[in-house]
Amino acid sequence: MNSSQELPRWPQLTEDDIEAAVAALRSNRLVGHGNSTIEEFEAVLAAGQGVEHAVAVSTGTAAVHLALHALDVGPGDEVIVPTHTFIGSASPVVYLGARPVFADVTRDTHCLDPVSVKSLITQRTKAIVAVHINGIAADMAALTTVAAEAGVPVIEDAAQALGTEIGGLPVGSFGDLACVSLFEQKVITSGGEGGAVLTNNPVYAERVRRLRSHGEGPVVGSPGMIWAHEVGYNYRLTSVQAAIGIAQHKRLGEMVEARRRNAAHLSQRLAGAEGLELPVEPPGTTHAFWKYAVRVVPGGGRRPAADIAADLRSRGVPVLLRYPFPLHKQPAFAEHQGACLPVAERLSQELLALPSHPGLTKGHLDHIADEFRRAVAVTA
Repeated sequence: MNSSQELPRWPQLTEDDIEAAVAALRSNRLVGHGNSTIEEFEAVLAAGQGVEHAVAVSTGTAAVHLALHALDVGPGDEVIVPTHTFIGSASPVVYLGARPVFADVTRDTHCLDPVSVKSLITQRTKAIVAVHINGIAADMAALTTVAAEAGVPVIEDAAQALGTEIGGLPVGSFGDLACVSLFEQKVITSGGEGGAVLTNNPVYAERVRRLRSHGEGPVVGSPGMIWAHEVGYNYRLTSVQAAIGIAQHKRLGEMVEARRRNAAHLSQRLAGAEGLELPVEPPGTTHAFWKYAVRVVPGGGRRPAADIAADLRSRGVPVLLRYPFPLHKQPAFAEHQGACLPVAERLSQELLALPSHPGLTKGHLDHIADEFRRAVAVTA
């Protein structure tokens, strides 16, 4: 591949996706209670993730918000969240007037550290948000044990992890609730934005359904009438988005397989390179590889990861630091800036995300690996 050529972008919608969207538009039923396309998408998601209920919503962040609301999180409560994650895992805690408590992550998986979580639980802890970062499975056995001992529910943030499994079971089926994202760059998309809340609890599912649409529900004794049982939100998904989601979900398996194949190829090409820690896959899990995250180990004369990334971008390889600012160090959460979360702070300056999506060929991957090895080998 010529270094001047631009790498393919993700997502790559197919004619099936486009035809599904057009069919939904032609139906003239775009949103609303009882929309058959949205209900079909919810059924597909629930079956795919091994849960009883899926409630489609407008974004992954909305899904986290509604999951927390379903648990009655509010003022005075605390919610434990990893600091090494996207802000959408934590900002909904603040929406509800509660306080995010940031926990550290493990060095190998970059997911929530159960030991850190246990040390942070108090009488005010109302929930734990476990993020399956980059498509790697968090240690749900340990996290749910810690949570059960404290009587605290767990929300799985599987925004980056459709296709990830633990013991052959999809993530999203281990916590009290789970959230997925269908943003355009995720494993699959519903046409740019979208998300869902997953649960086996019918009470939570019904509450989320009501909250996503202004808190409205049936009026008992008055068939066909609805009113607001509580103040809710406008977090509805459209039938056009649901139709794209259905079409995309049919290819979820092959897209995850392609990501895993591409990740394996990158690992093979990068094996033995000095100063690199390649992604791990904990025993008994399946990594969906939404991101291929590599740690550049400091020392040995190597340049900082940020310099390596800038070098690669100048050569047409879109490599970025992976979460260069832990949440507790960002202005939005200024009150937490004194927290000491050493693993996440170190990873923020050492992790790089390499392209590995299904739109890349072996030629593209060879080019990425070659350029990466060259950039890492350049001394400071």
